[in-house]
Amino acid sequence: MIVVLTGAPGAGKGTQADRLAEELGFVKISTGDALRNQIKIGTKVGIEASGFMKEGKLVPDGVLLDILKAELEIVRGEKVLLDGYPRNLAQAKTLETMSNDFPVDKAILIDVSQSLLVDRICGRRVCESCGSGFHVNFSRPKVEGVCDKCDGRLVQRPDDTEDKVRTRLEIYEKQTIPVLDYYKSQDKYQRVDGDGSMEEVFSRISEIIT
Repeated sequence: MIVVLTGAPGAGKGTQADRLAEELGFVKISTGDALRNQIKIGTKVGIEASGFMKEGKLVPDGVLLDILKAELEIVRGEKVLLDGYPRNLAQAKTLETMSNDFPVDKAILIDVSQSLLVDRICGRRVCESCGSGFHVNFSRPKVEGVCDKCDGRLVQRPDDTEDKVRTRLEIYEKQTIPVLDYYKSQDKYQRVDGDGSMEEVFSRISEIIT
């Protein structure tokens, strides 16, 4: 089984992907992890991707697909969760070229309203010293503006301001809606309400894939 899991920034996709891997036995594959692994083990496609990255260029979709294929070959026969891939229609169509060996069974969207996403992301704070994360509403530090772990200063990331968050969400929607329509046409799309506790959202996803 191969499941595509997608969601806007702030939807909790990463958290859910980690838990699905831990509790339901999925192998989680993200493009970032796949890139790092192929570069680390020194495969031909890893070296090719590394060349683009060293030049400050985006890794082309074709190379990403080869990297993904290499990672899928390693875990052939296991339950796989694709975390955040495909990100656009072109990637979805190229992924389909591997359907004989690695067919996508389901594409799940964790759907959260834009207003809630903005609140979630804009409320994030990170420690300048140790990188620990907090939130002004959901995970407050004991002392405002001070990290619980190392007493470092908590700051808002430059790209977590409201105007930049809304821009990121607009870009995400433009790229992702065609992907969702693509999987709807194949009767593989499932929407999950992402509003609620981590437990509630996890339960909703689990019902679909178990």
